[in-house]
Amino acid sequence: MSLRTGGTDDFDRWISNINDICGPFLANPVGDEFSGSVEKVGGSLDMSRVSIRGADLYRTPKEIQKSGVPDFFCVFQIQGCSLVEQVGNRSSLTPGDIVLVDSALPFRFSYQKLAQQISLILPRQIIERILNLSKVELGVKIPADSHIARFATKLVLEASRHENLDIEEGAAILDSLATLIKPSVLKSVHSTEPYDKIFRAASEFVKNNIGEPGLNASMVANSVGTSVRSLHRAFAGNSITLSEYVKAQRLEMCADYIRANSGRLSLTEVVYRFGFGSSSYFSTAFKGRFGMTPSDFRKRCSPS
Repeated sequence: MSLRTGGTDDFDRWISNINDICGPFLANPVGDEFSGSVEKVGGSLDMSRVSIRGADLYRTPKEIQKSGVPDFFCVFQIQGCSLVEQVGNRSSLTPGDIVLVDSALPFRFSYQKLAQQISLILPRQIIERILNLSKVELGVKIPADSHIARFATKLVLEASRHENLDIEEGAAILDSLATLIKPSVLKSVHSTEPYDKIFRAASEFVKNNIGEPGLNASMVANSVGTSVRSLHRAFAGNSITLSEYVKAQRLEMCADYIRANSGRLSLTEVVYRFGFGSSSYFSTAFKGRFGMTPSDFRKRCSPS
């Protein structure tokens, strides 16, 4: 599936096609000249080639809620330049650069001039298995002049040329890519942004205490040694509120838990294990994020 457009009159049609191929996004035109194309490539791989000029492409918490199970986008800059922002990190991408972004958190790409990228979805379970999620650096580029970027780009470009890749071949490529980029996407032990340190510490505390029904700003702030005001500023700097982040993490971990147990568990157990407190709220929130009820999701995860 491919669409090519030119001019602002075609902008809505282009973003509609982006949503069909890549999932829920918002976009704004930038400047007076816009053009865009998007096509599915790579056979069984969830991969697309996108060309854009004169647009910002981004996700807010609203689009995240619509996107189903949150995976990762591994984005390869093929031509031109672009700008990416996530969790307070901002990187300018030039040809050969690579960046990893988490679809569970807001992010933005900006394209002033014509640029081409290949975007490959890396399933969250692969990132969890091969990488340490708490140490993954989001929105920070792997530079084109590194050996890892060269090898990874060659792998993905070659894969994009084959429309007959089967599921097993695709899975091997995803595992290989995640292993290849691992040394380059781990966070530095040093951080110059105080609010970034607060955000990372608070995020880790939330994940480790997700089952606490009373998980709130005061509890999190006390745990990381900061004020509630600074805590809210740290999350605001990442375009998300603490409550939105807690809710997103709870739903994500619920889905992973149901999937890991192949649907063989009580949904009441899931509700209280992950701190939802009420079955009705859990069901409404789960359907809002994944587009199906917890019961239907459990059935999908059960062995056929």
